[in-house]
Amino acid sequence: MNRVRFWSRFSEYDNTVDQDTLRRLAEDNFVSLSVATGTRQDVVLQMSQRAQIPIAIESIPDRLADDKLIRGAVVFEPLGNALDKMALNYPDMQWWLTERGVNMAVTEPLHVRLSHRLESEVAALPPQKRGYAFEKFLDLLFSLYGLSPRKSFRLTGEQIDGSVQLDHTTYLIEAKWQEGLIGHHELQAFAGTLAGKATWARGLYISYSGFSSDGIQAFERSPKSLICLSGDELRYILSHDLDLGRVHTNAVLR
Repeated sequence: MNRVRFWSRFSEYDNTVDQDTLRRLAEDNFVSLSVATGTRQDVVLQMSQRAQIPIAIESIPDRLADDKLIRGAVVFEPLGNALDKMALNYPDMQWWLTERGVNMAVTEPLHVRLSHRLESEVAALPPQKRGYAFEKFLDLLFSLYGLSPRKSFRLTGEQIDGSVQLDHTTYLIEAKWQEGLIGHHELQAFAGTLAGKATWARGLYISYSGFSSDGIQAFERSPKSLICLSGDELRYILSHDLDLGRVHTNAVLR
């Protein structure tokens, strides 16, 4: 999911409509409106109703109804821009779209929500469901950080969990959530897959349980660039609100 807009309060985490729908209903959907009296809730309701393409309201916070307009309001811009400006009046307020319409809410910071989802939702699942949920979480995570993830795909019998774009370079991804550490055998198999690809191929191996020291040492002189990311490092990135695309771990294998 590539962000091409300048909305600072749009929640890609909660948004469920596709990019074409989002563009049609929020980016290209113009609103011309003048409100003399009322509340900010009234403005949001009228914006959604009087846009070129009217949109239903699924959920907006009651606190918008507590703030009365002192000088009225004039809206002459795309609906998404107007919703973003409205949300900026409140700390941590976000807006997004679903199939049912417009939503606005005060939410926790994104990195806090991602940390909670990883530790409380994914980790709580039984093993047979946890791996798939972990892959879905990583796909969301990479999307939110603008790394253009691709879904799992299969090449001549080899299963690759996906890929991301980082600094104009494609990284093939292998992701595991298992009890034991990832060691020499697993890393060797992944390096072998990379060796059979084009010269541009790079690898990102994500192991929630971490990597054994002998596995890391065995690949220090690998001819392909291979990055290892452990669960501890992933949790640190989220808890400290770091930019995933700019983080360099200590386990970079060359």
